[in-house]
Amino acid sequence: MPAVLRRLGAASLAAGAFTVATIHAQETGTVGGAVTFTADHRPVHGAVVLMVGTSHVALTDEEGRYEIPGVPPGTYELIAQREHLTADRQSVEIQPGDKVDIDFELDLSTVHEELTVTATAGGQATAFEAFNAITTLDSFELIGNSQPTLGDAIQNEPGVAKRSFGPGSSRPIIRGFDGDRVLIMEDGVRTGDLSAQSGDHGVTIDPNGLERIEIVRGPATLLYGSNAVGGVVNAITPHESYRDSLTAGTRGQFSVDAGSTDKQMGTNASVQHAENRVMLWAGGGTRRTGDYDTPVGTIANSATELSNGRAGVGYSGERLFASGGFTMDDGRFGIPFAGAFHEHEEKSGPEEVVGDTPADHEDPVFVDIDSRRRVGRFDGGMRNLDTRGIESFRVMLNIIDWEHDEIETVERRDTVGTTFDNRTFVARAEIDQRQTGRLAGKFGVWTQKRDYLATGEEALVPPTNQTSFAAFAYEELDFGRYRLQVGGRLERNAYAVAERPGWDEDEPDGPRSPEVRDRAFTGASASLGFQADLGNEAAFVTNLTHSHRAPALEELYNFGPHVGNLVFEVGNPDLDRETTLGLDMSLRYQAPRVRATVNAYTYHIDNFVFASITDDVVGQLRVADFLQADSRFMGMDAETSVRLGGLVWVNLGLGVVDAKLTGTNESLPRIPPFRGRVSVDIPYRGLTVSPELVLATTQDRVFRDETPTDGYTVLNLKASYVWARQHMAHVVSVTGYNLTDELYRNHTSFIKNLAPEIGRGVRVGYSVRFF
Repeated sequence: MPAVLRRLGAASLAAGAFTVATIHAQETGTVGGAVTFTADHRPVHGAVVLMVGTSHVALTDEEGRYEIPGVPPGTYELIAQREHLTADRQSVEIQPGDKVDIDFELDLSTVHEELTVTATAGGQATAFEAFNAITTLDSFELIGNSQPTLGDAIQNEPGVAKRSFGPGSSRPIIRGFDGDRVLIMEDGVRTGDLSAQSGDHGVTIDPNGLERIEIVRGPATLLYGSNAVGGVVNAITPHESYRDSLTAGTRGQFSVDAGSTDKQMGTNASVQHAENRVMLWAGGGTRRTGDYDTPVGTIANSATELSNGRAGVGYSGERLFASGGFTMDDGRFGIPFAGAFHEHEEKSGPEEVVGDTPADHEDPVFVDIDSRRRVGRFDGGMRNLDTRGIESFRVMLNIIDWEHDEIETVERRDTVGTTFDNRTFVARAEIDQRQTGRLAGKFGVWTQKRDYLATGEEALVPPTNQTSFAAFAYEELDFGRYRLQVGGRLERNAYAVAERPGWDEDEPDGPRSPEVRDRAFTGASASLGFQADLGNEAAFVTNLTHSHRAPALEELYNFGPHVGNLVFEVGNPDLDRETTLGLDMSLRYQAPRVRATVNAYTYHIDNFVFASITDDVVGQLRVADFLQADSRFMGMDAETSVRLGGLVWVNLGLGVVDAKLTGTNESLPRIPPFRGRVSVDIPYRGLTVSPELVLATTQDRVFRDETPTDGYTVLNLKASYVWARQHMAHVVSVTGYNLTDELYRNHTSFIKNLAPEIGRGVRVGYSVRFF
């Protein structure tokens, strides 16, 4: 770790020296104005005003006023928004020394601009201008459809599905990519959990306490790492959302929700107070669900518990900023049917519980995961620098301690079967270039030090230390109607592994444990993107990406029965890195009455790592060898909203992917079927009623002995009432889900043969936000 700090310190000192050496004054202009409600013309406090295509952003004060200084000469578009309160774009031309007033009126709208910070050259941007395909869900949408897990909250977005081994282990799948190929982050830094490692491991982030969720579909390896080949999900907390646009005063929210079919109960609260450029924040919540009901009965041991809290303090000056905070998550959730696969003499085998639950059998074995995550974070840097080349630089340090126990319960007696300990130190230093009329970008370094230790029955990997280091650069060039994006990343991942305990105790006729040896992987990634404006309302975007992924430690070293993936896994220390050549194309249209985005993609992956299931059986589990072969992912995702008349909008979203091993033309496992969503938003004043259909086709393109699943249609009905005031907004929501009590199965669930999805029920929620 000292070496890591020395590298970051050197990078920061170099940035500072360059900053001092290149001080350069540039005559700029200022944009300001007022933001008011359309209905009564009262000022709006806490609205975001964003200058599109730049890093300039401001929040309105108590009088609804905003000011954006230091704007280089040029012509820009501005938007104003406070969650679902939104205004149309306005254009402004800035000359040197100008001060221009632009006023906005906000009105409640179900269709609004989506803002993102996850995959941009610098600062906030709109999803329409971004090079990646991005979908965002804000806090109004999250509380309006309160869900117990991150995977459930975003599973119906285009190109997104969820993988699960019961409700608590839900995790997003993006464009058919799962596990180590999809990166989950919190406030721009990986969460440090083990949800990518196993089908029964979950993400312990409560979506109901977030300010926003951003989903980046397609490769994001340049900015965040080699295991973001499929995409990124970034969970943004309230204090992080307002760090760079601090205004004096107190902001916060409180929410409560409940559900019927899974006995859901949850609360969440957060507050941020800023005064004299110092911000204090705190927040937390708790959530519980019981065993959920299906049209054919209750799924035993599917209950979940989650509690979290966070607090911190920060300083935000004109140039210098720094903050420190602490986050804690505690969770426990059941793994339905997992006990049937564990080695216990008194339990029944899995063939006896298909269609039932373990509770129907004598002496059932229940398996729970009890998790704990502790995160300490420090951010610091400088911004608004009067230099020729640098706008700001920032250093982020995260220390993450993740631990979970797999607990086996027999006759109400708990015993710990396996303990996992994953401690991670993550550091990132990045520099945002000063935006000129044509050029914007960022570059930096990133490093990770990870200590992994598992003990007990499913300790499949010996103690392992992983060290990673990367340097990256991301540039965007603006030529008026055309924009160009270029980027590169050089990354090295090294594994130092200890001797496997008990390596010579293999069964004589069973699989032999793989050799244990250290491995290191170095690879370069690059991307080239092109965006063309097709008039004032349409754009075409295409990206060509060449990237690599280092094999995960479980793919290299696992050996033993892995109930979480329902196989006996045999790792392969001879694996090479994966290499992906990807092409994404996007056509976007945004007009007052129609908004649409269609994304098509194809990824060719050399040396794709997969678990090759064999006919051999150990205990009750098939043996799966980690092998490599070339693969191809091809598909599309799209979403559109059409205004029928008045304020009524019809929304359509869909996603389809076909993924195969190119050598054998064999489909890959747990690939989502063609899925779509149709909804209608019918507003009346502050009330919006939204009937919704979620559809999926039959999935019979399956991997080896994987079970096909039938298509389904699920009917939901959502209603929300928003009462917005100058300093406060109340949101009341009611959602009826699976109203026809459809019996359906999620193809990407590990237990789809045993457990259908949730039956008919209702959720209610209330949230108040104050500004």
